[in-house]
Amino acid sequence: MNLRPYQTQLITDIRLQYQLGHKSVLAVLPTGGGKTVCFSYIAEQAAKKGNRVCVLVHRAELLDQASRAMPVPHGRISAGRGMDLSHTVQVASVQTLARRLHLLPRDFFQLLVVDEAHHTTAGTWAKVIEHFHSAKLLGVTATPIRSDGRGLGEHYQSMVEGPTAQQLTDAGFLAAAKVLAPPGFDTTGLRKRMGDFDPREAEQRVGTIMGDCLGHYRKHLPGQTAIAFCCSVAHAEAVAALFHRNGIAAASIDGTMDASTRRQLLEGLGTGRLKVLTSCALIGEGVDVPSVGGCILLRPTASVALHLQMIGRCLRPQPGKHAVVLDHVGNTLRLGHHLEPRDWSLDGLRKRDREKAPSVKVCPQCFATSASAVQTCRECGHVFAPQERRELQQVDGELVEIAARERKREQGGAQTLQQLIALGQQRGYKNPVAWAKHVLAARQTKGQWSKVV
Repeated sequence: MNLRPYQTQLITDIRLQYQLGHKSVLAVLPTGGGKTVCFSYIAEQAAKKGNRVCVLVHRAELLDQASRAMPVPHGRISAGRGMDLSHTVQVASVQTLARRLHLLPRDFFQLLVVDEAHHTTAGTWAKVIEHFHSAKLLGVTATPIRSDGRGLGEHYQSMVEGPTAQQLTDAGFLAAAKVLAPPGFDTTGLRKRMGDFDPREAEQRVGTIMGDCLGHYRKHLPGQTAIAFCCSVAHAEAVAALFHRNGIAAASIDGTMDASTRRQLLEGLGTGRLKVLTSCALIGEGVDVPSVGGCILLRPTASVALHLQMIGRCLRPQPGKHAVVLDHVGNTLRLGHHLEPRDWSLDGLRKRDREKAPSVKVCPQCFATSASAVQTCRECGHVFAPQERRELQQVDGELVEIAARERKREQGGAQTLQQLIALGQQRGYKNPVAWAKHVLAARQTKGQWSKVV
């Protein structure tokens, strides 16, 4: 396999973590960076050493993609077909494998590879991983975070990161993309379920901009292929019908369709026979169609992972390609530009960090979005007005002492464990329970010392 230099380095970093004694490693590489190539190479090398390897995926499209990339003969474990376990490497649907665990001994595999590893915490995945608990675990993902902002440290001991999306774009490994954020969409008052906006409420609010998405497609993506991300299957069907009525070849894809129909739709998008393919959640991750020229975001989300995965669908490079993201629902303004650096961690994001608004500029001339540090719009050349400098105000040291005294008074007023935990949460401590117990223990030790003295 021909590996890019950064892929070789990522694989070297993964090996080092295993050599250091870690049993489970999470590898992070932006969407389009070639995660499938990396884990296929690792599977090949592990198999050469006599290890049994299983690559776990959760959709038929991802199973096909992993199978095509695998450089060695391998078995496929999926619904409707028997298991050929004579091959050292298996590419498996996690749902099917979970139903067949009773047929496989716990030590059958020596390496488990989890594609789209941000799903690892889901019940089916956890069931399979627990069954093969003696195997080493390798997770690969572009977004090492759950939809609720929690990290993946429960399943992975170590994390390694490849280059950033900005670095891959600068090097030509990802397509440059213009992100347009037309003003007017407001998520205020949208209820959340399981860390993301309620899709039914979101669909009702998004319905008012359906005609607008057609106009923007004609203006910014004329004749190009695009994926539209919608709030529900019904919403996706309505958007596809809107484009079709207006002479643009469009279709909707969803999980109720058989694998053959879904494959034909994706092939139609790849060849350009279809110009717009609409979906609710089916192709938000892992689908590789390099010819797609743009994304139409009609699904508001509070999930950084989903936000980056959706935009990533149009970032596969092709000669002369300049992708366009039409963000009708303000995801970029809430969750940040897809090229801005992310401080990933196995611990996830603290609640106050999840709620912190990212620094994104919107050009008043063309509505293209940019990171806050950019001084000139890359799309139209508009020069952003510099922010007014504020006079630095000298702060007297006594104010610091008063603030410290106030915090000490607050802490002294919290007498019970629950009161201290609440105070720790209010202050944004990473582990308020441990802090509260430490404070109580220190008080007891101090009291005992006073008695001795």
